[in-house]
Amino acid sequence: MSSKARVLVVDDAQVMRRAVEKMLQSDYDVLLAEDGEAGWDVLARDDKIDMLITDMQMPRLDGYGLICRVRADRNPRVRELPIITITGAEDDETRIRAYACGSTDFIIKPFDKKLLQSRVHAYLRLKQASLLHAAAVATKGSAMDPVTRLHGLGAFVEQGKRLFRESQTSGQDLSVTAIDIDDFPALLRQHGTTATQALLQRVAATLTAGVRREDLLARVGEAEFAILLPQSDRTQALAQCERLRARIAAETLSAASGPVPVTASIGLVTLNTDAPETFEKSLVLVEQRLSQARSDGGNRIGVTLLSDVMPEPEEVVLTAVPNDDAMEINDAGEIELTAESGDLSVSELEALVREESTKKKVVNAGTR
Repeated sequence: MSSKARVLVVDDAQVMRRAVEKMLQSDYDVLLAEDGEAGWDVLARDDKIDMLITDMQMPRLDGYGLICRVRADRNPRVRELPIITITGAEDDETRIRAYACGSTDFIIKPFDKKLLQSRVHAYLRLKQASLLHAAAVATKGSAMDPVTRLHGLGAFVEQGKRLFRESQTSGQDLSVTAIDIDDFPALLRQHGTTATQALLQRVAATLTAGVRREDLLARVGEAEFAILLPQSDRTQALAQCERLRARIAAETLSAASGPVPVTASIGLVTLNTDAPETFEKSLVLVEQRLSQARSDGGNRIGVTLLSDVMPEPEEVVLTAVPNDDAMEINDAGEIELTAESGDLSVSELEALVREESTKKKVVNAGTR
């Protein structure tokens, strides 16, 4: 059975469903539904759904109705799902209404592959960290991580919310950083629990020695640490992150075959520079930048995203179809994507669909 996280994509446009599926299928199990009612049926049947991605304008049950139904469900597994809304509408009313219904995030078409992947990855990591923290509280009742003796996720979030409020009131800056040991799952598989736990303890000690007394350092994931840096602007926090990155790169994992090099990727968000609306949104953004640093090769600091600047329409990539040979009409008269795929902007994709729909009508008329 697959251990991948499971993502449900709900959109009445088949081309968009398939495009999103192609963007995510290498990392996640992707399920598809053609409207809100069909999506709700999948959620009711499948208790392994980890995230919902939905369009807003759909027949039978639209995205607003689906989100409201999810948030009102008595089952916490359904009610607390991360929900990403994807829509072509750019007006504030649509965005406000989506958030009011309970959408976790909002992406405007056209969007690129890296933007979607980074958002999905960030929200799933936060969901997993929250589940781990809840399990730890239920079984141990402790806010301390037993391996590293650092603060856990609960203490980090609690103090982060407090510092965020104080920073908003005082105008003083606050930086948040996330640090993840590169390729830790591979290190664990190759060298075992004892060696990797010893590595975590050394990294924790290295980080402890490298932070200020007023900073809060916590272990928030399997190989992920996070630091709250009060009264640190972007320049100060970036300098501190670089010192910590270099110190971690000087560490090694002790293996039977000899020392194994270790590096870490770091994400950084600063309140006055990045202006996240809530502490929770700063956590999402720092996870996205951590993911960007990791995807860029690791052993580096992510302070911006490729998606921080919206690409021009011709640069926006949907894994779609480049020519007529990559599309086919099925027995039901629907347009389907074939195995041949390429890069096409949303506007080009929509134009191609209209063209193919016209061809289909002509062909059907000629065969009567």
